[in-house]
Amino acid sequence: MPEARLAHPAPPGLAGLRYQALASDDVDEHAGHLSRWSQEYDQLSPGRFAGRVRELWADGPRLQVFHEHTHQQTSQLCLPWQGSVWFGIPDGRHPTPVHFCGRLQPAEGPRPVLRAGGNASFTLRTPEDFGIYGVVVDADWLAQRLDALQLRDAGAPGAALQALPVPPAVHAAMCSTIEALLALGACGADNPPPAAWQALLDRLLALLCGAGQAPSPAAAAQADPAACSRRLATVMSARALVSQPLNHTMSVDDLCAELHLTRRTLQNHFQAVVGDSPADFLKAVRMNACRRKLRKGGAATVQDVAAQWGFFHMGHFSHDYKQMFGELPSQTLRRADGAPATGFNGRSVPGSSRSRPARRPPAAGLAASGGPRPAAAPATAG
Repeated sequence: MPEARLAHPAPPGLAGLRYQALASDDVDEHAGHLSRWSQEYDQLSPGRFAGRVRELWADGPRLQVFHEHTHQQTSQLCLPWQGSVWFGIPDGRHPTPVHFCGRLQPAEGPRPVLRAGGNASFTLRTPEDFGIYGVVVDADWLAQRLDALQLRDAGAPGAALQALPVPPAVHAAMCSTIEALLALGACGADNPPPAAWQALLDRLLALLCGAGQAPSPAAAAQADPAACSRRLATVMSARALVSQPLNHTMSVDDLCAELHLTRRTLQNHFQAVVGDSPADFLKAVRMNACRRKLRKGGAATVQDVAAQWGFFHMGHFSHDYKQMFGELPSQTLRRADGAPATGFNGRSVPGSSRSRPARRPPAAGLAASGGPRPAAAPATAG
């Protein structure tokens, strides 16, 4: 069952400490479970979705530590809360690599630590059965704490998005330290001394900021930042176009003409950024747009919603929808009103999000219907 417990009393320097664990069988609902983030997820692989989030939040200094797991492949558009620095550490339980801002991260050898700062949005294309740890800290507090610990940040100065490789032993230490923090948050009744919290936090900051290493010369030569940015901007532009309702007449050839690209170039861009063909990826985007609309309920019929995103054959649409999401579109529409979050055991949990911090309203770069606009595509990780 999802937990939303207050670890009490909060130690000095960590005011307003809260822990929660939430599960969902819908990718869009799952995207809203990270406190104060603005996100939009698309499910890309067929089958019923399952997602879990365990999160520890502190109000002062603003600090967020979490583990997120998604059962299906996803495409994610993410914007952490303002004034923060995000560190993302794939948990490495499975060898399938992840795409970060259009760049495939290695699954073997040094492990990637992903990073976003400067109020930058970013994209992830995740494989099936994917887990990632996240640490989000107030940027000003982070700088002050690193100075106090006399640590030099290994990140590139001024780079909003980065992916730094770390040795497997350092990666394992990061994961175990985050798990220790989450465990302390989960057992709120057994309040540890403030020194225990501070020691874990300082250890984690030292691992995150002091252990990065420069990419190998071969990897650096392959990673052309300008080329990566162009590929990512192309994919995000195509996604934004097909996400809009009543803009479904665009075939792949239409997109090539709109974006001034050859079919082969568009294909190569999609394979590099998301590992899919343009047709398959953009069909999944349109299907997810239909599901988001159906989940809002209201007077619209399934046929009306499907037609808005170019699905005119209801038999084919219903078959493809059920294959993708594990239920018929009519079932999604019927249960649209008041569907609560579900626990890990599948039971309804009214008010399960009652004590978590408020979710941020959608940012300007994350339009509710179509994600980032072409001009606001995330930068490429360095």
